[in-house]
Amino acid sequence: MRKILIGCLAMLFPAIMQAEVSASFSDMKETPVSDPTTTVRYGDLDYMPAQSFKNIPELEEVIFDGFVGHIDGYVFDNCPKLKRVVFNGPVFSTGGNVFATNCGQLTEVEVNNLAFGFFLNKYPDCPSFQGIRVNGGVIYSDDSLSVPPIDLTVLKKSPELINSLERLYDWQTAHMGDSDFKGTICKSYVGEMAAILDSLNLADKAADLQACFEKNKGDFGKTKLEILKESAPYARYEGTEDLTFTYAAPTDSLLTRSREYFNLDSIAGNGDDVSRIKNLLYWVHDLVRHDGSSPWPDCPMNLVDLYNVCREQDRGLNCRFMAIMLTEALLAEGIPARYLTCQSKAFDTDPDCHVITIAWAESLGKWVWVDPTFAAFVTDENGLMLHPGEVRDRLQKDLPLVLNEDANWNHQQTQTKQGYLENYMAKNLYIISANTIQQSQPEGRSSHPQGKVIALIPAGFDYPNAHYPISDPSLFFSSPSTR
Repeated sequence: MRKILIGCLAMLFPAIMQAEVSASFSDMKETPVSDPTTTVRYGDLDYMPAQSFKNIPELEEVIFDGFVGHIDGYVFDNCPKLKRVVFNGPVFSTGGNVFATNCGQLTEVEVNNLAFGFFLNKYPDCPSFQGIRVNGGVIYSDDSLSVPPIDLTVLKKSPELINSLERLYDWQTAHMGDSDFKGTICKSYVGEMAAILDSLNLADKAADLQACFEKNKGDFGKTKLEILKESAPYARYEGTEDLTFTYAAPTDSLLTRSREYFNLDSIAGNGDDVSRIKNLLYWVHDLVRHDGSSPWPDCPMNLVDLYNVCREQDRGLNCRFMAIMLTEALLAEGIPARYLTCQSKAFDTDPDCHVITIAWAESLGKWVWVDPTFAAFVTDENGLMLHPGEVRDRLQKDLPLVLNEDANWNHQQTQTKQGYLENYMAKNLYIISANTIQQSQPEGRSSHPQGKVIALIPAGFDYPNAHYPISDPSLFFSSPSTR
């Protein structure tokens, strides 16, 4: 049985009002309330995010009277007076497996209707919790002791529960084609729902569900590599805009500052350009730790200030800022470089992306891939370093790729070709975008001009988040001209 864990969307309530709430994912917002009380009631609800109830001292109960499409784990945190949570309507699915934490008076969770997939079975730091009371029925559970699944003979004999199952089916088929999380959840439970419908002699509905899935499945169930291989080919750029990438000279004042502050000449060393590029790659990888969930740093986006924020706050940075740091270090050493944002085909629903750096190796006459998050670079079978466009092409054609053996995450987890390239980066090489101006402080607050975004995408693909979406890799990976 698959469990769907949806990413957290913080939705904090500064105060709680007694209210009947009917909401969908699109209209659930932070709700300012002036009259706090102890109870919240909900009507029909597509989605309840994690951390929806956090640090609310007066809250005593939350009652879901209507339908719930999906409810995340970790919904309740530090609500000291919370005593109970009640589901009176049907529930399609939940996250897992912690529902509440640090709620000292929470006694029970009641499921008074039918829940299709219910995985909220852990309640840390809730010493008064006595368990989950199931007065309706749960079809799928990953803990049969705390959440016993319903006997299907009991389900067959209950017109009320059969009616709730049909409501769950209706919601699933209605949202099967959605491009957001609801569509993913609905597709994930097709096999399970069809089996239940068949067992209840509802074969027509099971067949309709399968037909709905076939119509809307799209890329669901495909590997990331399969999706990449099926992408449309690139095409020559026929536009007239000047799409030149520019690179700050090492004499730039901010680059000079970074070079002198860190003594980058010594770090880069006196070897050839490839060895200097690798030395700077490893240096940034070790300079700050990677923390993909870290908040945006409150400082100018330059190498010195980003480093100092990490040191002073004992924090890490996400891949974007690590790539910005490496790009600046390379520019300061006179090596043209760009940071690239690499995204998936499902960029509008998949918030995960990865940001890496490319550096111009003059001795090779080409760009090379250097990823400071994982201290990673990629070569062909002959040891020739590759850039992301070449890696993408080789993934599509099943040509040899070699990941350096010491690629790692924070010196804690070794990276492999299959995990890093065939799974993670195969997903994130569908869209590749870059800033037209490579410099210190390329984003955020700065007194100098900022660049625009050029995105390399498959021909015919719609990507609205770039000033210049193009499908010409020869233009995107053209040799640099130093400003």
